[in-house]
Amino acid sequence: MDAATLIAFTDLMSDDLTIPVGTDIDAPANLGQFLARARAVDDDRELLAVTAAVLRLRNVADYSVAAACAAMERVGLPARKHVRSGAAILAELGAAPAVAYRAGRLGQAMSDENLVAVVRGLRDGAVSAEKGDAVVTGLGHVAGRVELSDDDRRKIVHSLMVQTSPARVREKARAWAIKLAPVEPVDGVVPVAERDDLNEMILTRSDDGRVAVTIDFDIVAAEELSAALDPLTRPVPEPNGSADRRSAKRRRADAMAQVIRTYLSHSERPESGGVLPHVTLSVPAAVVMNGQVLDSGAGLVAGQTISIPMTEDETAVPWLGFGGPISARTAELIMCEASVALALLDEHGVPLNVGREKRLFTPGLRKALALRDRGCAFPGCGAPPSWCDGHHVEHWEHGGATSLDNGVLLCRRHHTVIHHGGWEVYIGRDRQPWFVPPADPEHPKRRREPIRSNARRTLTLSASAA
Repeated sequence: MDAATLIAFTDLMSDDLTIPVGTDIDAPANLGQFLARARAVDDDRELLAVTAAVLRLRNVADYSVAAACAAMERVGLPARKHVRSGAAILAELGAAPAVAYRAGRLGQAMSDENLVAVVRGLRDGAVSAEKGDAVVTGLGHVAGRVELSDDDRRKIVHSLMVQTSPARVREKARAWAIKLAPVEPVDGVVPVAERDDLNEMILTRSDDGRVAVTIDFDIVAAEELSAALDPLTRPVPEPNGSADRRSAKRRRADAMAQVIRTYLSHSERPESGGVLPHVTLSVPAAVVMNGQVLDSGAGLVAGQTISIPMTEDETAVPWLGFGGPISARTAELIMCEASVALALLDEHGVPLNVGREKRLFTPGLRKALALRDRGCAFPGCGAPPSWCDGHHVEHWEHGGATSLDNGVLLCRRHHTVIHHGGWEVYIGRDRQPWFVPPADPEHPKRRREPIRSNARRTLTLSASAA
């Protein structure tokens, strides 16, 4: 079947499997019309048969995509297209990256004699691409830990193929790795727990923009990670003295975020794209600064008011270099203290100005804040100054000055609470930070009693006791 024939076949299948827009569903039935008017009980058997057939068709199509990816690799097409792999071409053609790279792995598996059962199942449509990929990666998991003969590989593949889901395949592969691992390592062989060549980290982005991280470390790296996190995972009492409400998982996540921020604060670290900012923040134009539209030659100066009116693109929002779109509140948090490279974009996404990296609170100001606040100023916290951000009481992008009387030290957890959690902070007449808790939902008119900073807490609310 050549390309023209395949395109015609695809058009035919599309016409037969779907209902064209504007078509009466009571017209002579194709598959789409049958699905639209299927009846309870009467059509149950037919509906199940159709669904099974469509799933098989999908599996066969996934096999063909993997085979096409393998063919592109074999003939050297990626190099001629100036990309790294056949999977990269699939991604450029519109496949989701996860789907593209899965097809690449399956394409490579087609030449492995030990994976014939997987390839046959994919070709016949009996095995999904997800399950086939789980078998391929599961075998790799075992082979990375134990020396396997061809007979061992075929036996493992057979046992993985009969599992009911990709998750069960992965569990079975781990069981095989444990079962076959020698009780006593052979002389000269590094135990699996100590092999750093097996280390992996997977970052998976969810639909709402969150990122799940899965880490598989050797025992030494894991010990170092535990040592780095341990002092940062201690419970921190709530402002009223009650126990920390965060779960152990949340405290570990907060600790990991702090380790990352500490690393990013050191100028000796490797550069990313030739620069050393914590984050790169892109904002859409037209950007108005102090009432004037920013031009391509303008610079960004602390204390200037920045507002971001909506452009013709109704989805024009602040954008992180790695993370994608973020809310205005999170952009405010980032611009408080992080070392930021701010890029200003026109309505077409073309950079108008890529400002110099800016660290808003200078070392001298941070020392002054540390002397006054003695760490995180949020009531009950007191995290050391090196763990803290410098927060602008009046937001920097709204004209707030970068000064001692407009700054307060906050750890990232409580910095986020101020921006997102309903708490407020202000600098009192005593030139000290005061915190105002959120309104009580059951008593919204009740006075919100200000609370002193952590370094000045006493057993009484009397201002003269500070």
